[in-house]
Amino acid sequence: MGSSAIERFLRRYATLVTTYRALFIVGTLTVTALFASQIPKIEVDPAPENLLSASDSEAIETQEIFAEAFGDNSRILLVLITAADVLTEPNLLYQHQLATALKAIDGVERVESITEMILPRVIDPALEPAEEEDFDLDDLEDLDSLEDEDLEDSFDPETVNLMVDIFEADPERFEGGLQVMGPRIQETLRFESITNEEGLVEDAETKIRAALDASPLLVGRLISEDSQAVAIALFLRDVEGREMPHLVRSVEEAIAALKAPDETEVRVAGLPFVRNTIAERLRTDQLVLLPATLLVCMALLYFAMRWVLGVFLPIIAVSLTLLIVLGGMAITGMQLNILNNIIPPLLIIIGITDAIHLLIRYRDELPRRGAQKLAGFHTVFILASALFFTDITTSVGLGSLYAAKTAMLRNFGIIAAIGVLVAYLITIVFVPPVMIAAKPPPLPDPKKKRSRPLETFLVIFTARVLRNPWPVLLITLGILAVSTFFAFRVRVDHALLDQFDKDDPVYVTTRLLEEKLDGIRPMEVIFETDDPELFIDPEFIAAIERVQAFAEEDSIILRTMSYPAMLRQSLTLFANDAALWEEPFRSKAQVNALVSLLERREESPIARFMTEDRTLARMQLMFRDAGAEAAIRFIDKVEAEFERELAEYPVTLRYTGDAYTGSKTQSAVVLDLLASLLAAILIIFVILTLFFRSLRLGLLSIPPNLIPLVGTLGYMAVRDIPLNMSTVIIFSISFSLAVDGSIHVLARFREEMNDGKAPASALLRAARGTGRANVISYLTLTCGFGVMLLSSFVPIRQFGELIAVTVATCMIATVFLLPALLRVFSPKQTPIELGRSDLERH
Repeated sequence: MGSSAIERFLRRYATLVTTYRALFIVGTLTVTALFASQIPKIEVDPAPENLLSASDSEAIETQEIFAEAFGDNSRILLVLITAADVLTEPNLLYQHQLATALKAIDGVERVESITEMILPRVIDPALEPAEEEDFDLDDLEDLDSLEDEDLEDSFDPETVNLMVDIFEADPERFEGGLQVMGPRIQETLRFESITNEEGLVEDAETKIRAALDASPLLVGRLISEDSQAVAIALFLRDVEGREMPHLVRSVEEAIAALKAPDETEVRVAGLPFVRNTIAERLRTDQLVLLPATLLVCMALLYFAMRWVLGVFLPIIAVSLTLLIVLGGMAITGMQLNILNNIIPPLLIIIGITDAIHLLIRYRDELPRRGAQKLAGFHTVFILASALFFTDITTSVGLGSLYAAKTAMLRNFGIIAAIGVLVAYLITIVFVPPVMIAAKPPPLPDPKKKRSRPLETFLVIFTARVLRNPWPVLLITLGILAVSTFFAFRVRVDHALLDQFDKDDPVYVTTRLLEEKLDGIRPMEVIFETDDPELFIDPEFIAAIERVQAFAEEDSIILRTMSYPAMLRQSLTLFANDAALWEEPFRSKAQVNALVSLLERREESPIARFMTEDRTLARMQLMFRDAGAEAAIRFIDKVEAEFERELAEYPVTLRYTGDAYTGSKTQSAVVLDLLASLLAAILIIFVILTLFFRSLRLGLLSIPPNLIPLVGTLGYMAVRDIPLNMSTVIIFSISFSLAVDGSIHVLARFREEMNDGKAPASALLRAARGTGRANVISYLTLTCGFGVMLLSSFVPIRQFGELIAVTVATCMIATVFLLPALLRVFSPKQTPIELGRSDLERH
């Protein structure tokens, strides 16, 4: 479409929107009402790990394989109890009473607690004579599944055969075989709970300590090594997202209703609790950020306009935008999460800056055109294309986030990009007919020469820059050099707890879980084979145990777990010999017997670490939340170790879990987003070149907005704010927003040049015509994003801080640097001396 065709279209549209005002207003309100009616259906995704969840097909396939084979571990709510000693009788009684109360909560499938488990205990037969009960297969309990079941009268034949295989594999340790070992095991092992219907059994404290000595795999999982922390695990049914707050409140009420022993603290923890906390805070943030953003914008609008309609019309316009976007999210199933929680404030700020340019130009046109309709026509005709290109560049910048490997980031980019275009449509469809129909703004008194001090200052300042452009360029180069120096020192890292302040209860509790138990960030290693004999091969087991031991030496690993450890605990209980923890398994028959005994249970404990067909097994590595950089270093090392140890075995390895996918995705996505930012800059440059129909003007629009990004990187290094997926998106947004000011200056500059003005004179007129709107727009962006410092989440506060710094720097660059660049590099025409008469004319 040629320029004349575009002009004809703009003229036709400007005529329609200023003539059929009621139609445009009613149509906009009707469409908005239809979308707004869907908002109650919008859902919340409070999962913080989704910010780091990989979305490539291989990662998704691995996650699905893991969930199908080993279950979903994400629905475990923890009640963390801390005291000087959680194994004293008062604390044990409290744990039992609390576990009983928690079992009764609707939505809790089962509760796992050391007070409710049937735990093995090695005894002295002389001190505790055997009761009239026989040893049972279900007595081969481990930490993952200890249940209170009636003991069977005797061993079945298959169980006897399996135990014979175990004893014959190590005849020196199991001297006498089944005839000797069977009765001895019955005499020396007890399997019982420390609670009954009346409360604690006699000597409960002594018995639980002995039981924990016999079940070392429990230590670090449900109870800390120093006995100062214990967890009650609540396995939740698959509740709907809207039910979770009620369930968590029920747990908190159960805790509050039961008095804890003195100096005992109780906290709720676990991923469901973190998700629920985030969901509640997302709602609170919206209640705080939206009104605060609107109030700040209204104050700035009143300062800029001194016109009631100029204050409320932009607010109404952005409100319509939000209703349409949120309704669209509900219709398309897009969820509100920790990242797109910033979209409403973002759209408010962008929409208001568009309205500012439109209203200020309308006010400028009124004295020249006289009639409101004519002034509105020229405003729409002149600014419709400029606003379109500013918003399309913003949309391109936001849309570049679609290159991310995570669905959360991609959805954020899509929603925000579409939202910006919706804001443009509302600005150009709804604002013009309303402003024309309303009472016109108060016009400045033409008899008062300095009635607009801001415009006067900008014209004088621009004139000085035009007289001395080279010092400005040299100073800019110096600032760029310093910023680049610091920018290369910015950290690239991300930790899950970056979402929270260090004094936040979620942060404190999670760190306590890491200190006392096994934390919340797993890496799952899946072993896949077609040979069902492989996982019972002692040599293969020795190989994976060597890697497991290698992993445990790294400070980032809190705890590891694998199926061989479960087998060793059972074997150690049979032999009553702790040395077996360090010795290799003797034969396939021995391992097969141990696995088969555990598989014969009604709820096989080993099923959580090996499938029944023995083609899939897993190893779990629990990570400290030390950041993605440290995690990736460890992951690279452990992957290399697995490759070295298992090279000769017919096994395929897959990796999943939050610690793995989050860290790997973090590294890849940051690079992807930086690359997409460069692509966005190139696309924006092409768009601007086409808009201005000038390669030179397209090039000149980039430096004033690119240099501040380097400055922001330097600022991040000084503030020690890491570059990660939460902060890298700032650059896509900042660049696409900040370039808007340059577009308005260059568009006005081109307009004045087309009217026959010399470059210097055109620049002065551009400074006067766009300066006020640009400064107010940049201040609105800076202050509007500054409101995000009130957020409950650290990334959102950092987002607000960094984007405010970038936009404020862009404002300075637009005022200082852009005129200097245009003076030196704009098309050369007859030089014009800038005397006082020029300033007076402009």
